[in-house]
Amino acid sequence: MTQRRIIYAIPLLITTSLVVLVVIVSQQFYQPELRQLVSPIAISTPVSTPTLSAADYVFDAMPGPDVPTLHEIAAAAGAQTDDEILDAVAAYYAENQERLAVLWREDHPDRLAGLFSMYLIHIGYVYGVADFPTSLVQFLSQERGHCATVTYAQFRVAERLGLTWRVLVSDGEHAWLEIRVDDQWELFDSTTNTWISRSGFEMLEQAVREYRYFYTPLLDVNRPEARLHLDEGYDMQRLRRRLPLMGISYFPPLEPYVQFDSTNWRELFPDL
Repeated sequence: MTQRRIIYAIPLLITTSLVVLVVIVSQQFYQPELRQLVSPIAISTPVSTPTLSAADYVFDAMPGPDVPTLHEIAAAAGAQTDDEILDAVAAYYAENQERLAVLWREDHPDRLAGLFSMYLIHIGYVYGVADFPTSLVQFLSQERGHCATVTYAQFRVAERLGLTWRVLVSDGEHAWLEIRVDDQWELFDSTTNTWISRSGFEMLEQAVREYRYFYTPLLDVNRPEARLHLDEGYDMQRLRRRLPLMGISYFPPLEPYVQFDSTNWRELFPDL
């Protein structure tokens, strides 16, 4: 009798376990509160208190890879103009392309160049309010930067490296750069140093995607100045976590759109 009860109980235990698993997975990917976290976090007026304080995060004591910032490349070359800055960047990339391919384990030339354009911009600035620059010279003179300003610097580098790119914007939420790799638009976000294998449009349609997080000063225990944004009501660590989940648990409040791209950007910036 005891053996029969055990045998009869097995299907019930399996069914119960499956139900519990489904509930856990559903809560993980479709938490209602995540849909409410769509208040402007990138370029809007900061709120009074951040979602989390610096003490709530686990920071990394490991330094980033040996890659100079845009500021350091320009300074080493003694660059004084935008053309001189971009020439120095292109020269550094040409000289170090093979080393970067090994460092980032990436052999596609366009994706590698896109990662470089994203990485050297991200690691060189502290997030915060700044005027939109009219030149790279002005960008390098600013102590802080937000998604719009760093995307500006990134597309200038991507253009110099011969990439096909476009700038996507969700008004009041975020702006990022996408680069064409073969026949696919891929997302290269210099605000959070995150690469995603799909475009923002595809992600909102819940397309399967791959993503990679690269080193960020935002989580470096030795870079407290890179966390000033937390005390100002912004939360770039949260954006870094959410961005790969666009279309799953993260929905910008407004549909993103292409602001400009590599074919028409000079119409908006005629002085460059």
